[in-house]
Amino acid sequence: MTLRDWYYQLKNEFQEELNIMLYEPDPFLFELIKDMLEEYNFKIEIVPNLKSISKKLIDNNFQILIMGIEGKSEEIKTLKEAKKLKKELLIYCMVDMHKNLDVAELFMNGADEVIFKPFSLGEFRARLWRLIKEYYISKKLERYIIEDALTGVYNRRYFETALKEESYRALRQGYPLTLLMIDLDKFKWYNDHYGHSAGDKVLIGVGETLCNSTRTKVDKVCRYGGDEFVVILPHTTWRGALKVVERIFKKWEETGFKPVTLSIGVAELIDRGNLEKSISDLIKRADEAMYKAKKREGNTFEVDEETLKLSVGEELPQGDLSFQVLQ
Repeated sequence: MTLRDWYYQLKNEFQEELNIMLYEPDPFLFELIKDMLEEYNFKIEIVPNLKSISKKLIDNNFQILIMGIEGKSEEIKTLKEAKKLKKELLIYCMVDMHKNLDVAELFMNGADEVIFKPFSLGEFRARLWRLIKEYYISKKLERYIIEDALTGVYNRRYFETALKEESYRALRQGYPLTLLMIDLDKFKWYNDHYGHSAGDKVLIGVGETLCNSTRTKVDKVCRYGGDEFVVILPHTTWRGALKVVERIFKKWEETGFKPVTLSIGVAELIDRGNLEKSISDLIKRADEAMYKAKKREGNTFEVDEETLKLSVGEELPQGDLSFQVLQ
């Protein structure tokens, strides 16, 4: 596969643009590399100096940093800091052959590829091709590790990591986060009556319904285990989560997997003094709310009582939220 092929494979399979940061103090070489990258329609961010690299990495998502190295001490420092900020970042160093630099030091501090100046564009392309191929393979392996094999949504291992990260950010930055705990009603009957193959289609249908009802790359849809699913909704209050619940029920009705219905527990993150307690409390409250919802027939949901207390003094939506069924 060519360099262009790997790029489009990455784009089509993972819906991900390839963002490249370029720093090269030599104006002639800079223009040469820039023109070559633009031929492949890569997204390129040009940085004027070393200090800009770390700032750009914090504010944006880059997969590759192409960095000119002239032998300055701050270059190693920047290289090390860039890798620390983003471990998965691939760093491609262009090194002046006449500077007698210790290449081993570059690799030890974060470089993934090194090319010596002067070089041909053919050699530069070949090394970039290897980096992009490496990135694609790492994404492929990551998918196998974090995805549920049957439904294609995230698995429980990823859920635990993602919830910890999202909860940490939510508590630190002071924005809301809501968790949906979802269980299938009458799934065992469906599975026994129509067979395991048909049951698998139901589970796949749930995954698709949840993904189609939530925000891509923002909300996290995960299979918690068996016929239980969870959805992490960052920057979302429980009130906002009810709109998501409504979409879920509407789309589920359209799938036609009757008589299987969904019971959903809704709980908003509450600061319990430390991260671990806040997370375990959130899961427990969402789980308990879901089991209360299961006591009723049809697509039903329940909002956790502690979550409702967050709205004390506010006018609540119409209806008893502990027993409301969205139509």
